[in-house]
Amino acid sequence: MSCATSGKTCIVRDNCPRRGPKKGYLKTLQNKIEDLQARLNEQKEATATETRTCSPSQEEINSDNDNGGSMDSNEVQSTSTATPMTFDDIQLWTQPLEFQFPIMQPGPWDCMENSFPISDFPALENTQEPSPFAMGVGLQITPIMHNDLDQLYFDRAYMFAPILHAHRYRSWSKQPNKSKQKTCLQYAMWTLASSLSSQFQVVVRQLYSETRQLLHTIESEESSHQVSIELAQAWLLLAIYELTCEDYHRWMMSVGMAFRLVQMMRMYELDIHQSPPTTQSQEQYSSQLSPSGQVQDDWIDIETKRRTFWLAYTIDRFTGMVDGLHMFFDDRMIRTFLPAPEANFASGRPREMSFLTDMVRDVDLERPNDDLSSFTETVIVAHICGRVLEHKQRPLARTRDTTVEFCRRHRCINVLLAQRITMLRMHASVEHLDPVLTFTALAVHISVLMLYDFIESKPLGTKAQATQLTKALHAECQQQALDAVADIPLLVVALDQHFQTHPLTPILLLLGARFSQAHPGLNDASGKLMPCIIKTLQGSINLNRLSQNFLQLIAPQSDICGAFT
Repeated sequence: MSCATSGKTCIVRDNCPRRGPKKGYLKTLQNKIEDLQARLNEQKEATATETRTCSPSQEEINSDNDNGGSMDSNEVQSTSTATPMTFDDIQLWTQPLEFQFPIMQPGPWDCMENSFPISDFPALENTQEPSPFAMGVGLQITPIMHNDLDQLYFDRAYMFAPILHAHRYRSWSKQPNKSKQKTCLQYAMWTLASSLSSQFQVVVRQLYSETRQLLHTIESEESSHQVSIELAQAWLLLAIYELTCEDYHRWMMSVGMAFRLVQMMRMYELDIHQSPPTTQSQEQYSSQLSPSGQVQDDWIDIETKRRTFWLAYTIDRFTGMVDGLHMFFDDRMIRTFLPAPEANFASGRPREMSFLTDMVRDVDLERPNDDLSSFTETVIVAHICGRVLEHKQRPLARTRDTTVEFCRRHRCINVLLAQRITMLRMHASVEHLDPVLTFTALAVHISVLMLYDFIESKPLGTKAQATQLTKALHAECQQQALDAVADIPLLVVALDQHFQTHPLTPILLLLGARFSQAHPGLNDASGKLMPCIIKTLQGSINLNRLSQNFLQLIAPQSDICGAFT
Protein backbone atom coordinates (compact mmCIF):
# COMPACT_ATOMS: atom_id res chain seq x y z
CA MET A 1 0.00 0.00 0.00
CA SER A 2 2.84 2.42 0.88
CA CYS A 3 4.65 1.71 -2.39
CA ALA A 4 1.46 2.20 -4.37
CA THR A 5 0.68 5.49 -2.62
CA SER A 6 4.14 6.90 -3.26
CA GLY A 7 4.26 5.61 -6.85
CA LYS A 8 7.22 3.24 -6.25
CA THR A 9 7.74 -0.30 -7.53
CA CYS A 10 7.88 -2.97 -4.84
CA ILE A 11 10.93 -5.33 -4.94
CA VAL A 12 10.45 -8.62 -3.11
CA ARG A 13 13.35 -11.02 -2.47
CA ASP A 14 12.41 -14.67 -2.75
CA ASN A 15 15.36 -15.96 -0.73
CA CYS A 16 18.09 -14.35 1.33
CA PRO A 17 21.63 -15.80 1.52
CA ARG A 18 23.29 -16.42 4.81
CA ARG A 19 25.04 -13.36 6.20
CA GLY A 20 27.86 -12.91 8.64
CA PRO A 21 31.44 -14.27 8.94
CA LYS A 22 32.47 -17.86 8.33
CA LYS A 23 32.34 -20.40 11.11
CA GLY A 24 35.46 -20.17 13.28
CA TYR A 25 36.49 -16.79 11.89
CA LEU A 26 36.09 -14.97 15.21
CA LYS A 27 38.18 -17.62 17.02
CA THR A 28 40.96 -17.25 14.46
CA LEU A 29 40.81 -13.47 14.81
CA GLN A 30 41.07 -13.72 18.60
CA ASN A 31 44.16 -15.98 18.36
CA LYS A 32 45.88 -13.54 16.03
CA ILE A 33 45.18 -10.65 18.40
CA GLU A 34 46.69 -12.61 21.30
CA ASP A 35 49.79 -13.40 19.20
CA LEU A 36 50.09 -9.69 18.33
CA GLN A 37 49.87 -8.71 22.01
CA ALA A 38 52.63 -11.22 22.92
CA ARG A 39 54.96 -9.83 20.22
CA LEU A 40 54.35 -6.28 21.42
CA ASN A 41 55.28 -7.25 24.98
CA GLU A 42 58.52 -8.86 23.73
CA GLN A 43 59.43 -5.76 21.76
CA LYS A 44 58.70 -3.56 24.80
CA GLU A 45 60.98 -5.62 27.07
CA ALA A 46 63.79 -5.61 24.49
CA THR A 47 63.59 -1.85 24.11
CA ALA A 48 63.64 -1.30 27.87
CA THR A 49 66.75 -3.52 28.21
CA GLU A 50 68.54 -1.64 25.46
CA THR A 51 67.75 1.70 27.13
CA ARG A 52 69.18 0.57 30.46
CA THR A 53 72.38 -0.69 28.76
CA CYS A 54 73.01 2.60 27.00
CA SER A 55 72.45 4.76 30.16
CA PRO A 56 75.62 5.88 32.15
CA SER A 57 76.19 4.36 35.60
CA GLN A 58 75.79 6.31 38.84
CA GLU A 59 79.58 6.02 39.59
CA GLU A 60 80.45 7.63 36.26
CA ILE A 61 78.05 10.44 36.96
CA ASN A 62 79.48 11.10 40.42
CA SER A 63 83.03 11.04 39.01
CA ASP A 64 82.15 13.60 36.43
CA ASN A 65 80.53 15.76 39.07
CA ASP A 66 83.62 15.65 41.34
CA ASN A 67 85.88 16.65 38.46
CA GLY A 68 83.92 19.89 37.95
CA GLY A 69 81.89 18.75 35.05
CA SER A 70 79.38 21.22 33.61
CA MET A 71 76.33 18.93 34.02
CA ASP A 72 73.75 20.37 36.38
CA SER A 73 72.57 18.34 39.38
CA ASN A 74 68.99 18.40 38.14
CA GLU A 75 70.11 17.04 34.80
CA VAL A 76 72.11 14.33 36.56
CA GLN A 77 69.11 13.36 38.66
CA SER A 78 66.79 13.24 35.66
CA THR A 79 69.29 11.17 33.68
CA SER A 80 70.07 8.65 36.38
CA THR A 81 66.41 8.16 37.40
CA ALA A 82 64.45 5.66 35.35
CA THR A 83 61.47 7.47 33.71
CA PRO A 84 58.18 5.77 32.67
CA MET A 85 58.13 4.53 29.16
CA THR A 86 55.72 6.16 26.69
CA PHE A 87 54.56 5.21 23.22
CA ASP A 88 56.78 7.96 21.79
CA ASP A 89 59.86 6.23 23.23
CA ILE A 90 59.10 3.02 21.34
CA GLN A 91 60.70 3.56 17.96
CA LEU A 92 59.18 0.40 16.58
CA TRP A 93 55.78 2.16 16.21
CA THR A 94 57.19 4.52 13.58
CA GLN A 95 57.58 1.62 11.14
CA PRO A 96 54.82 -0.62 9.78
CA LEU A 97 54.45 -3.99 11.48
CA GLU A 98 55.86 -7.03 9.73
CA PHE A 99 52.67 -9.13 10.07
CA GLN A 100 49.29 -8.43 8.52
CA PHE A 101 46.47 -7.36 10.81
CA PRO A 102 43.19 -9.03 9.74
CA ILE A 103 40.91 -6.36 8.20
CA MET A 104 37.35 -7.07 7.07
CA GLN A 105 37.04 -5.85 3.53
CA PRO A 106 33.84 -3.98 2.53
CA GLY A 107 31.38 -5.72 0.27
CA PRO A 108 29.49 -9.00 0.46
CA TRP A 109 30.68 -11.71 2.83
CA ASP A 110 32.57 -14.66 1.37
CA CYS A 111 29.81 -17.03 2.39
CA MET A 112 27.19 -15.29 0.23
CA GLU A 113 26.05 -17.25 -2.75
CA ASN A 114 27.31 -16.03 -6.09
CA SER A 115 23.94 -16.65 -7.66
CA PHE A 116 22.39 -13.79 -5.67
CA PRO A 117 21.72 -10.70 -7.85
CA ILE A 118 24.38 -8.38 -6.51
CA SER A 119 23.38 -5.57 -8.92
CA ASP A 120 20.09 -5.05 -7.10
CA PHE A 121 21.92 -4.37 -3.83
CA PRO A 122 24.98 -2.15 -4.44
CA ALA A 123 28.05 -2.33 -2.25
CA LEU A 124 28.37 -0.01 0.73
CA GLU A 125 31.10 2.09 -0.84
CA ASN A 126 28.73 3.08 -3.65
CA THR A 127 25.96 4.23 -1.30
CA GLN A 128 25.76 8.00 -0.90
CA GLU A 129 25.03 9.45 2.52
CA PRO A 130 22.44 12.26 2.64
CA SER A 131 24.34 15.45 2.10
CA PRO A 132 23.45 18.44 4.32
CA PHE A 133 21.47 21.31 2.80
CA ALA A 134 23.54 24.41 2.22
CA MET A 135 21.36 27.29 3.38
CA GLY A 136 22.97 30.68 3.33
CA VAL A 137 26.11 31.62 5.21
CA GLY A 138 26.94 29.48 8.20
CA LEU A 139 23.84 27.26 8.14
CA GLN A 140 23.57 23.68 6.99
CA ILE A 141 20.62 21.38 7.46
CA THR A 142 22.06 18.05 8.52
CA PRO A 143 20.05 14.84 8.07
CA ILE A 144 19.06 14.77 11.72
CA MET A 145 17.93 18.42 11.58
CA HIS A 146 16.01 17.54 8.43
CA ASN A 147 14.11 14.81 10.26
CA ASP A 148 13.50 16.95 13.34
CA LEU A 149 12.11 19.90 11.36
CA ASP A 150 9.84 17.63 9.34
CA GLN A 151 8.51 16.05 12.51
CA LEU A 152 8.08 19.45 14.16
CA TYR A 153 5.81 20.59 11.35
CA PHE A 154 3.56 17.54 11.54
CA ASP A 155 3.53 17.64 15.35
CA ARG A 156 2.83 21.35 15.90
CA ALA A 157 1.93 23.16 12.68
CA TYR A 158 -0.14 20.52 10.90
CA MET A 159 -3.02 20.92 13.33
CA PHE A 160 -3.85 24.39 11.95
CA ALA A 161 -2.28 24.01 8.49
CA PRO A 162 -3.14 20.43 7.36
CA ILE A 163 -2.32 21.02 3.71
CA LEU A 164 0.34 18.34 3.16
CA HIS A 165 -0.06 14.60 2.79
CA ALA A 166 2.59 13.24 5.15
CA HIS A 167 3.45 10.11 3.16
CA ARG A 168 3.57 11.96 -0.15
CA TYR A 169 5.80 14.64 1.32
CA ARG A 170 8.27 12.16 2.81
CA SER A 171 8.49 10.34 -0.52
CA TRP A 172 10.20 13.36 -2.11
CA SER A 173 11.51 15.42 0.83
CA LYS A 174 15.01 13.91 0.74
CA GLN A 175 15.41 13.67 -3.01
CA PRO A 176 18.51 15.65 -4.06
CA ASN A 177 17.05 16.73 -7.40
CA LYS A 178 13.56 17.87 -6.38
CA SER A 179 12.05 20.91 -8.08
CA LYS A 180 12.64 24.45 -6.89
CA GLN A 181 8.97 24.77 -6.00
CA LYS A 182 9.14 21.77 -3.67
CA THR A 183 12.35 23.10 -2.15
CA CYS A 184 10.62 26.41 -1.40
CA LEU A 185 7.72 24.57 0.21
CA GLN A 186 10.10 22.55 2.35
CA TYR A 187 11.97 25.64 3.54
CA ALA A 188 8.67 27.39 4.33
CA MET A 189 7.60 24.36 6.38
CA TRP A 190 10.88 24.43 8.28
CA THR A 191 10.60 28.19 8.89
CA LEU A 192 7.16 27.87 10.43
CA ALA A 193 8.08 24.72 12.36
CA SER A 194 11.27 26.22 13.80
CA SER A 195 9.32 29.24 15.07
CA LEU A 196 7.23 26.85 17.18
CA SER A 197 10.24 25.23 18.87
CA SER A 198 12.82 26.54 21.30
CA GLN A 199 15.36 24.12 19.81
CA PHE A 200 15.58 25.91 16.46
CA GLN A 201 15.07 29.54 17.50
CA VAL A 202 18.70 30.28 16.63
CA VAL A 203 18.20 29.34 12.99
CA VAL A 204 14.66 30.54 12.33
CA ARG A 205 15.75 33.90 10.94
CA GLN A 206 18.21 32.28 8.55
CA LEU A 207 15.56 29.82 7.42
CA TYR A 208 13.14 32.67 6.86
CA SER A 209 15.63 34.74 4.85
CA GLU A 210 16.57 31.75 2.71
CA THR A 211 12.90 30.96 2.04
CA ARG A 212 12.09 34.48 0.90
CA GLN A 213 15.19 34.56 -1.29
CA LEU A 214 14.23 31.29 -2.97
CA LEU A 215 10.66 32.44 -3.58
CA HIS A 216 11.79 35.70 -5.13
CA THR A 217 14.40 33.87 -7.20
CA ILE A 218 11.74 31.61 -8.68
CA GLU A 219 9.53 34.61 -9.33
CA SER A 220 12.29 36.40 -11.24
CA GLU A 221 13.65 33.36 -13.11
CA GLU A 222 10.39 31.72 -14.12
CA SER A 223 10.01 32.80 -17.73
CA SER A 224 6.73 31.01 -18.41
CA HIS A 225 5.19 32.04 -15.05
CA GLN A 226 4.00 28.55 -14.29
CA VAL A 227 1.86 28.32 -11.17
CA SER A 228 2.22 25.30 -8.88
CA ILE A 229 0.47 24.31 -5.71
CA GLU A 230 3.82 24.09 -3.90
CA LEU A 231 4.38 27.83 -4.42
CA ALA A 232 0.90 28.69 -3.13
CA GLN A 233 1.46 26.49 -0.07
CA ALA A 234 4.91 27.99 0.54
CA TRP A 235 3.56 31.56 0.46
CA LEU A 236 0.71 30.62 2.81
CA LEU A 237 3.01 29.03 5.39
CA LEU A 238 5.46 31.91 5.12
CA ALA A 239 2.60 34.40 5.59
CA ILE A 240 1.54 32.66 8.81
CA TYR A 241 5.10 32.94 10.09
CA GLU A 242 5.31 36.63 9.18
CA LEU A 243 1.97 37.42 10.83
CA THR A 244 3.03 35.85 14.13
CA CYS A 245 6.76 36.58 14.16
CA GLU A 246 7.58 39.39 11.73
CA ASP A 247 6.05 42.53 10.29
CA TYR A 248 2.32 42.98 9.59
CA HIS A 249 2.83 44.87 6.35
CA ARG A 250 5.20 42.24 5.00
CA TRP A 251 2.56 39.65 5.91
CA MET A 252 0.01 41.60 3.86
CA MET A 253 2.23 41.33 0.79
CA SER A 254 2.97 37.63 1.26
CA VAL A 255 -0.61 36.60 1.96
CA GLY A 256 -1.72 38.65 -1.04
CA MET A 257 0.69 36.67 -3.21
CA ALA A 258 -0.67 33.41 -1.79
CA PHE A 259 -4.29 34.46 -2.40
CA ARG A 260 -3.54 35.40 -6.00
CA LEU A 261 -1.84 32.07 -6.68
CA VAL A 262 -4.85 30.27 -5.22
CA GLN A 263 -7.09 32.37 -7.42
CA MET A 264 -4.99 31.76 -10.54
CA MET A 265 -5.20 28.01 -9.97
CA ARG A 266 -8.99 28.39 -9.50
CA MET A 267 -8.93 26.38 -6.31
CA TYR A 268 -12.24 27.93 -5.30
CA GLU A 269 -14.03 25.87 -7.99
CA LEU A 270 -12.27 22.52 -7.94
CA ASP A 271 -15.60 20.67 -7.83
CA ILE A 272 -17.65 22.96 -10.03
CA HIS A 273 -18.77 20.04 -12.23
CA GLN A 274 -19.65 17.82 -9.28
CA SER A 275 -23.05 17.46 -7.68
CA PRO A 276 -23.45 17.21 -3.90
CA PRO A 277 -22.71 13.60 -2.89
CA THR A 278 -25.44 11.16 -1.88
CA THR A 279 -25.12 7.81 -0.16
CA GLN A 280 -25.64 5.90 -3.41
CA SER A 281 -23.23 8.02 -5.44
CA GLN A 282 -20.62 7.75 -2.69
CA GLU A 283 -20.83 3.93 -2.77
CA GLN A 284 -20.56 3.87 -6.57
CA TYR A 285 -17.58 6.23 -6.42
CA SER A 286 -15.77 4.16 -3.81
CA SER A 287 -16.44 0.87 -5.63
CA GLN A 288 -14.46 2.11 -8.63
CA LEU A 289 -11.31 2.62 -6.58
CA SER A 290 -8.44 0.26 -5.96
CA PRO A 291 -5.54 0.64 -3.51
CA SER A 292 -3.15 1.49 -6.33
CA GLY A 293 -5.63 3.04 -8.72
CA GLN A 294 -5.18 6.31 -10.55
CA VAL A 295 -8.41 7.67 -9.11
CA GLN A 296 -7.00 7.46 -5.62
CA ASP A 297 -3.86 9.34 -6.63
CA ASP A 298 -5.94 12.03 -8.24
CA TRP A 299 -8.14 12.26 -5.16
CA ILE A 300 -5.15 12.89 -2.86
CA ASP A 301 -3.88 15.63 -5.18
CA ILE A 302 -7.29 17.29 -5.42
CA GLU A 303 -7.88 16.99 -1.69
CA THR A 304 -4.51 18.68 -1.11
CA LYS A 305 -5.65 21.57 -3.29
CA ARG A 306 -8.95 21.74 -1.43
CA ARG A 307 -7.17 22.01 1.89
CA THR A 308 -4.80 24.66 0.54
CA PHE A 309 -7.77 26.74 -0.58
CA TRP A 310 -9.60 26.38 2.72
CA LEU A 311 -6.51 27.39 4.69
CA ALA A 312 -6.31 30.56 2.60
CA TYR A 313 -10.05 31.06 3.15
CA THR A 314 -9.80 30.83 6.95
CA ILE A 315 -6.85 33.25 7.04
CA ASP A 316 -8.84 35.69 4.91
CA ARG A 317 -11.87 35.56 7.21
CA PHE A 318 -10.21 35.65 10.62
CA THR A 319 -7.68 38.37 9.83
CA GLY A 320 -10.42 40.48 8.22
CA MET A 321 -12.24 40.58 11.56
CA VAL A 322 -9.50 42.70 13.14
CA ASP A 323 -9.69 45.89 11.10
CA GLY A 324 -12.63 45.21 8.79
CA LEU A 325 -10.65 44.82 5.57
CA HIS A 326 -12.50 43.69 2.47
CA MET A 327 -12.57 39.90 2.17
CA PHE A 328 -10.75 38.40 -0.79
CA PHE A 329 -12.83 35.27 -1.50
CA ASP A 330 -16.50 35.52 -2.43
CA ASP A 331 -18.72 32.81 -0.93
CA ARG A 332 -21.00 32.93 -3.95
CA MET A 333 -18.14 31.80 -6.22
CA ILE A 334 -16.93 28.86 -4.13
CA ARG A 335 -17.60 25.43 -5.62
CA THR A 336 -15.06 23.37 -3.73
CA PHE A 337 -15.96 20.56 -1.35
CA LEU A 338 -15.13 20.87 2.33
CA PRO A 339 -12.01 19.04 3.61
CA ALA A 340 -12.35 15.29 4.09
CA PRO A 341 -11.77 13.70 7.52
CA GLU A 342 -8.16 13.30 8.57
CA ALA A 343 -8.32 9.51 8.55
CA ASN A 344 -9.39 9.48 4.91
CA PHE A 345 -6.77 11.99 3.85
CA ALA A 346 -3.93 10.23 5.68
CA SER A 347 -4.83 6.77 4.37
CA GLY A 348 -5.76 7.90 0.86
CA ARG A 349 -9.33 6.59 1.08
CA PRO A 350 -11.53 8.89 -1.03
CA ARG A 351 -14.47 10.55 0.65
CA GLU A 352 -16.70 13.11 -0.99
CA MET A 353 -17.89 15.98 1.16
CA SER A 354 -20.60 18.62 0.88
CA PHE A 355 -20.26 22.18 -0.28
CA LEU A 356 -19.86 24.81 2.42
CA THR A 357 -23.19 26.52 1.79
CA ASP A 358 -25.04 23.19 1.89
CA MET A 359 -23.35 22.15 5.13
CA VAL A 360 -24.21 25.44 6.84
CA ARG A 361 -27.79 25.46 5.58
CA ASP A 362 -28.65 21.81 6.30
CA VAL A 363 -27.68 21.62 9.94
CA ASP A 364 -29.36 18.73 11.75
CA LEU A 365 -29.01 19.18 15.50
CA GLU A 366 -30.79 15.89 16.22
CA ARG A 367 -28.32 13.90 14.08
CA PRO A 368 -25.11 15.95 13.94
CA ASN A 369 -22.26 14.94 11.67
CA ASP A 370 -19.61 13.70 14.11
CA ASP A 371 -17.19 12.79 11.31
CA LEU A 372 -16.15 16.38 10.61
CA SER A 373 -12.51 17.17 11.31
CA SER A 374 -11.40 20.10 13.45
CA PHE A 375 -10.18 21.82 10.30
CA THR A 376 -13.61 21.50 8.69
CA GLU A 377 -15.24 22.97 11.80
CA THR A 378 -12.80 25.87 11.56
CA VAL A 379 -13.80 26.46 7.93
CA ILE A 380 -17.51 26.51 8.81
CA VAL A 381 -16.99 28.95 11.68
CA ALA A 382 -14.76 31.13 9.48
CA HIS A 383 -17.63 31.30 6.99
CA ILE A 384 -20.05 32.48 9.70
CA CYS A 385 -17.51 35.04 10.96
CA GLY A 386 -17.22 36.29 7.39
CA ARG A 387 -20.98 36.70 7.21
CA VAL A 388 -20.92 38.75 10.41
CA LEU A 389 -18.20 40.94 8.94
CA GLU A 390 -20.06 41.30 5.65
CA HIS A 391 -23.23 42.16 7.56
CA LYS A 392 -21.43 45.00 9.35
CA GLN A 393 -19.86 46.29 6.14
CA ARG A 394 -23.14 46.68 4.26
CA PRO A 395 -24.76 50.14 4.17
CA LEU A 396 -27.29 50.78 6.91
CA ALA A 397 -30.97 50.41 6.07
CA ARG A 398 -32.71 53.62 5.04
CA THR A 399 -36.12 52.39 3.93
CA ARG A 400 -38.63 49.96 5.40
CA ASP A 401 -37.89 47.26 2.82
CA THR A 402 -34.14 47.36 3.37
CA THR A 403 -34.71 47.49 7.13
CA VAL A 404 -36.73 44.27 6.99
CA GLU A 405 -33.99 42.66 4.93
CA PHE A 406 -31.40 43.81 7.44
CA CYS A 407 -33.34 42.26 10.32
CA ARG A 408 -33.84 39.01 8.43
CA ARG A 409 -30.11 38.75 7.69
CA HIS A 410 -29.22 39.60 11.27
CA ARG A 411 -31.53 36.94 12.70
CA CYS A 412 -30.24 34.34 10.22
CA ILE A 413 -26.63 34.90 11.32
CA ASN A 414 -27.70 34.77 14.96
CA VAL A 415 -29.37 31.40 14.39
CA LEU A 416 -26.25 30.03 12.69
CA LEU A 417 -24.11 31.07 15.64
CA ALA A 418 -26.48 29.44 18.10
CA GLN A 419 -26.40 26.22 16.07
CA ARG A 420 -22.59 26.04 16.00
CA ILE A 421 -22.40 26.63 19.76
CA THR A 422 -24.84 23.77 20.27
CA MET A 423 -22.87 21.53 17.90
CA LEU A 424 -19.58 22.22 19.70
CA ARG A 425 -21.14 21.50 23.08
CA MET A 426 -22.30 18.13 21.75
CA HIS A 427 -18.69 17.09 21.10
CA ALA A 428 -17.28 18.16 24.49
CA SER A 429 -17.56 20.78 27.17
CA VAL A 430 -15.89 24.10 26.52
CA GLU A 431 -13.15 23.24 29.03
CA HIS A 432 -12.08 20.00 27.29
CA LEU A 433 -11.80 20.78 23.58
CA ASP A 434 -8.68 20.14 21.51
CA PRO A 435 -6.59 23.24 20.60
CA VAL A 436 -8.22 23.82 17.21
CA LEU A 437 -11.76 23.30 18.49
CA THR A 438 -10.99 25.62 21.39
CA PHE A 439 -10.03 28.28 18.88
CA THR A 440 -13.15 27.51 16.83
CA ALA A 441 -15.46 27.74 19.84
CA LEU A 442 -13.83 31.00 20.90
CA ALA A 443 -14.39 32.41 17.39
CA VAL A 444 -18.10 31.56 17.56
CA HIS A 445 -18.55 33.28 20.91
CA ILE A 446 -16.60 36.35 19.80
CA SER A 447 -18.84 36.58 16.70
CA VAL A 448 -21.88 36.60 19.00
CA LEU A 449 -20.43 39.59 20.84
CA MET A 450 -19.65 41.36 17.58
CA LEU A 451 -23.21 40.87 16.37
CA TYR A 452 -24.67 42.13 19.64
CA ASP A 453 -22.37 45.16 19.69
CA PHE A 454 -23.33 45.99 16.13
CA ILE A 455 -27.08 45.96 16.70
CA GLU A 456 -26.74 47.96 19.91
CA SER A 457 -24.57 50.72 18.51
CA LYS A 458 -26.09 51.25 15.04
CA PRO A 459 -29.47 52.99 14.63
CA LEU A 460 -31.78 51.72 11.88
CA GLY A 461 -34.09 53.66 9.60
CA THR A 462 -36.22 56.47 10.93
CA LYS A 463 -36.55 57.20 14.61
CA ALA A 464 -39.82 55.25 15.08
CA GLN A 465 -38.60 52.27 13.11
CA ALA A 466 -35.23 52.36 14.85
CA THR A 467 -36.77 52.16 18.31
CA GLN A 468 -39.02 49.23 17.46
CA LEU A 469 -36.50 47.16 15.49
CA THR A 470 -33.63 47.85 17.83
CA LYS A 471 -35.61 46.65 20.83
CA ALA A 472 -36.69 43.46 19.04
CA LEU A 473 -33.19 42.56 17.83
CA HIS A 474 -31.62 43.64 21.10
CA ALA A 475 -33.85 41.29 23.07
CA GLU A 476 -33.01 38.39 20.74
CA CYS A 477 -29.24 38.90 20.89
CA GLN A 478 -28.76 40.04 24.48
CA GLN A 479 -29.23 36.69 26.20
CA GLN A 480 -26.97 34.96 23.71
CA ALA A 481 -24.33 37.63 24.32
CA LEU A 482 -24.60 37.20 28.09
CA ASP A 483 -24.09 33.44 27.73
CA ALA A 484 -21.07 34.05 25.48
CA VAL A 485 -19.51 36.42 28.02
CA ALA A 486 -19.84 33.69 30.65
CA ASP A 487 -18.26 31.00 28.40
CA ILE A 488 -15.39 33.02 26.94
CA PRO A 489 -13.31 33.13 30.18
CA LEU A 490 -13.56 29.34 30.37
CA LEU A 491 -12.30 29.03 26.80
CA VAL A 492 -9.49 31.51 27.40
CA VAL A 493 -8.36 29.61 30.49
CA ALA A 494 -8.55 26.36 28.49
CA LEU A 495 -6.01 27.82 26.06
CA ASP A 496 -3.32 27.56 28.75
CA GLN A 497 -3.99 23.84 29.07
CA HIS A 498 -2.80 23.19 25.53
CA PHE A 499 0.86 22.86 24.61
CA GLN A 500 0.22 24.56 21.27
CA THR A 501 -2.49 27.06 20.30
CA HIS A 502 -3.78 28.35 17.00
CA PRO A 503 -1.55 31.21 15.75
CA LEU A 504 -4.58 33.45 15.09
CA THR A 505 -5.86 33.19 18.67
CA PRO A 506 -4.61 36.70 19.68
CA ILE A 507 -6.97 38.18 17.06
CA LEU A 508 -9.98 36.73 18.88
CA LEU A 509 -8.61 37.88 22.24
CA LEU A 510 -8.26 41.42 20.93
CA LEU A 511 -11.87 41.43 19.74
CA GLY A 512 -13.02 40.15 23.14
CA ALA A 513 -11.02 42.88 24.86
CA ARG A 514 -12.62 45.49 22.63
CA PHE A 515 -16.08 44.31 23.62
CA SER A 516 -15.15 44.27 27.30
CA GLN A 517 -13.94 47.86 27.09
CA ALA A 518 -17.08 48.95 25.26
CA HIS A 519 -19.44 47.15 27.70
CA PRO A 520 -17.80 47.25 31.14
CA GLY A 521 -20.99 46.70 33.16
CA LEU A 522 -22.84 44.17 31.04
CA ASN A 523 -23.05 41.56 33.83
CA ASP A 524 -20.96 40.08 36.63
CA ALA A 525 -19.11 37.73 34.26
CA SER A 526 -17.92 40.61 32.07
CA GLY A 527 -15.59 41.73 34.86
CA LYS A 528 -13.62 38.50 34.52
CA LEU A 529 -13.21 38.80 30.76
CA MET A 530 -10.51 41.48 30.50
CA PRO A 531 -8.16 40.12 33.21
CA CYS A 532 -8.07 36.61 31.74
CA ILE A 533 -7.51 38.00 28.23
CA ILE A 534 -4.59 40.14 29.38
CA LYS A 535 -3.08 37.22 31.32
CA THR A 536 -3.29 34.93 28.30
CA LEU A 537 -1.74 37.51 25.98
CA GLN A 538 1.09 38.12 28.43
CA GLY A 539 1.73 34.38 28.63
CA SER A 540 2.15 34.10 24.86
CA ILE A 541 4.10 37.31 24.31
CA ASN A 542 7.30 35.38 23.54
CA LEU A 543 5.54 32.91 21.23
CA ASN A 544 3.41 35.21 19.09
CA ARG A 545 4.23 38.77 18.14
CA LEU A 546 0.53 39.55 17.74
CA SER A 547 0.17 39.21 21.50
CA GLN A 548 2.75 41.91 22.09
CA ASN A 549 1.11 44.27 19.60
CA PHE A 550 -2.38 43.69 20.92
CA LEU A 551 -1.35 44.18 24.56
CA GLN A 552 -0.34 47.70 23.64
CA LEU A 553 -3.69 48.28 21.96
CA ILE A 554 -5.88 47.15 24.86
CA ALA A 555 -3.97 49.03 27.53
CA PRO A 556 -6.19 51.35 29.60
CA GLN A 557 -7.15 54.57 27.84
CA SER A 558 -5.46 53.47 24.64
CA ASP A 559 -6.83 54.10 21.20
CA ILE A 560 -7.93 50.77 19.71
CA CYS A 561 -9.46 52.04 16.51
CA GLY A 562 -6.56 50.52 14.54
CA ALA A 563 -5.56 46.95 14.97
CA PHE A 564 -1.84 47.09 14.24
CA THR A 565 1.04 49.47 14.70
